[in-house]
Amino acid sequence: MNSSITNNQKGMIFMLIAVFVIPFSDAIGKWLSSTYSPMQITFFRFLLQAILIYFLAKILRKKIAAFKMIYLYLAFFISSCMFLIFWGLVYLPLANNIALFFIEPLILTFLSIIFLKEKITKSLIIVLIIGLIGTMIIIRPNWSAYGTAAILPILAALFYALYLMTIRVSKDIKDSFTMHFWIGIVASIFISIVLLSTQGSDFAIIAFNKIDHSLWWLVFLLAVVTIASQLLVSNALYYANASLLASFQYLEIISATLLGWIIFNDIPDNLTILGAIIVILSGVYLIKVERKKKD
Repeated sequence: MNSSITNNQKGMIFMLIAVFVIPFSDAIGKWLSSTYSPMQITFFRFLLQAILIYFLAKILRKKIAAFKMIYLYLAFFISSCMFLIFWGLVYLPLANNIALFFIEPLILTFLSIIFLKEKITKSLIIVLIIGLIGTMIIIRPNWSAYGTAAILPILAALFYALYLMTIRVSKDIKDSFTMHFWIGIVASIFISIVLLSTQGSDFAIIAFNKIDHSLWWLVFLLAVVTIASQLLVSNALYYANASLLASFQYLEIISATLLGWIIFNDIPDNLTILGAIIVILSGVYLIKVERKKKD
């Protein structure tokens, strides 16, 4: 039996690390939302992404290649996603916002099957359904409780699914530094145009509020965490199919619940714990399926 790690398993490892890192950016964004608007936070996040990626590439002697049109689509999808997530965090608890976002793996799977012609197996369908059941137990969806704000993370999920699918078909997937640098540049330009053209309006979500210099370390940390998570996701998608990785994103609920408990005093109840266990089991089952394929 060959003991080497398959590409699919490498992809799952990268995605596993990513899903435990991503909720940290959401927690920081929620904290910053009491001072800055969602659009302002999104602008800071992508501007610093471009700057940090540029200097990181210099340090690691990575060449940033020329701009390509695909980056326009990627920048639009991911910046729209992040704006909607930060907007949702203004109103929703951290765990609820992320849990509502978890419709994304289903959207991604369907998009991958329709547009990328990726193969879907019976085992994969079972894992996705089990993971979704666990997620539903956690959030116990109730539109009357969340109101129209619950639409925001769902819309974010759609844009993120489009972002991941676009990465999958992009020939630049091997060059994460170039991709994320240009995404940061394009998104920063796009958002700055929106901010400048809407100043003086009554829309608080797109206002540019006064800079609080005491919070710059949090803004910087937000950029670092999001860059790390995106690089992890990009590498995961390079090694494995998007539909295979979709179920792993359910694991975000674990670190999201813990962060909500520690930072915002959102204590999980028994049903939340039960749902988290079901989500973990679905991920373990997926790994088992991959090992059988390898053997």
